[in-house]
Amino acid sequence: MPIGEYIGALLSALGDLWGVALIGSFFVMICEAAKPKRREDEEADKPSDFALPVMILSLVTPLLLFFHAFLTVGATLPGLIALVTLLGGLIIGSGLIGWIISLVARDIGRTLNRAAPILAVIVFALTLYVTWASVFGFVNDFVTGVAAG
Repeated sequence: MPIGEYIGALLSALGDLWGVALIGSFFVMICEAAKPKRREDEEADKPSDFALPVMILSLVTPLLLFFHAFLTVGATLPGLIALVTLLGGLIIGSGLIGWIISLVARDIGRTLNRAAPILAVIVFALTLYVTWASVFGFVNDFVTGVAAG
């Protein structure tokens, strides 16, 4: 079975909201990667107090999507290959697209980069909604297993 069919089966098994959260995460990664280099006459932007939590949310979002898919589909080799291929391709693709935007359209890249924190919080909330049941179930089983000895 070709990888495209595996990815299609993976997406149909995980549901539409997981796909929407994945697309949202992809767009947030593009926005974050679209930050153009500063010109020599520009001042550096001061990071806000909101920057560190948003960066953490941006890193946790793809991990939650991966973890939910891994727990839902299971550790089958074709499912794992499709999952790693899909998420790896999206991460690399979003970085390349954002980099190209930052080179070609500086003003658009700057605007996208400024919108990234707000979009990251929204996409994280959606991802948390989609993945909470499987992640909570895993943590609950893990804690119960550790407590049982």
